[in-house]
Amino acid sequence: MAGPDPDRYRVSDDERDRALEQLRTALEEGRLDLDEHEARSAAALKAVTNLDLVPLFEDLPARLHPDFVTGTAGTAPATREPAPVEGSASKGGEVDRRHRGPHLGPMIGWSGFLFLVWGLPAIMSGNGTSIAVFLGFFFLLVVPGLTSAVMSGRRDDPGKLGSG
Repeated sequence: MAGPDPDRYRVSDDERDRALEQLRTALEEGRLDLDEHEARSAAALKAVTNLDLVPLFEDLPARLHPDFVTGTAGTAPATREPAPVEGSASKGGEVDRRHRGPHLGPMIGWSGFLFLVWGLPAIMSGNGTSIAVFLGFFFLLVVPGLTSAVMSGRRDDPGKLGSG
C-alpha cells in the first residue's frame, strides 16, 4: 500500500490568503480580467489541497506563484512590484489625483449623516435655537469643504464645471 503523496497536503487559511494576494496582483497588473480573477479567487477559496491551487497559476509568471504551489516551500515569496500607472502620474508612480475632479461623495455622506443625527432632531423639536446652532455648524463644517472640492475642480479644468 502506497503512503500519502509528500507533495500533496491540505492548505491553510493563510496559504489561501497568500494565493488570493497573488491573484489580486495579477489583476492589478492586467494579467487577469475581473471575471477571470473572480473565478480563480472563488476556486482558491474552495481549494482543499495545494494541488487544487496549481491550475490557478499555470498561465501566470513564476514570480506570482505562491511558494506552496510551485513546491519551493521555505523560500522567500516573490516580491511584489508596483503595477504600472496609466495616465497622468506623479513622482514615484503615484496617481496624480488632482485631475480626477472634485470628490463630492464624502462631503455628501458627511452632510447626510450630520443632518440625520443632528439636523432632523433639531427641526423636529421646533426649537429655533437648536436649528440655528445646527445650521451654523453645518455651514461651518460642510460648506468650506464642498466649496474647496468644487473650486479645485474648476482650477484644474476651467471649462469642466462651467464658465472659466
